[in-house]
Amino acid sequence: MADINPIDAREQTVRIDKMLTEIHRNFAESDRRRQEMQHAPWQVAFAGMTAGAALLAAGVALGATIVKLFG
Repeated sequence: MADINPIDAREQTVRIDKMLTEIHRNFAESDRRRQEMQHAPWQVAFAGMTAGAALLAAGVALGATIVKLFG
């Protein structure tokens, strides 16, 4: 039976741990990207609604000012 050097075994264990860590990091990053892509349309929709509400409020304030000045 071949003798395994304990130092080589530890180095291989460390190498395997690094590879597993990298794999987990890649999976987490791909999950995060998938989640961001899934939520992106909703973010655009809410941003558009917020901008529309702000424009409506500005229009109402401007209208009220015009009515107060000339009405």
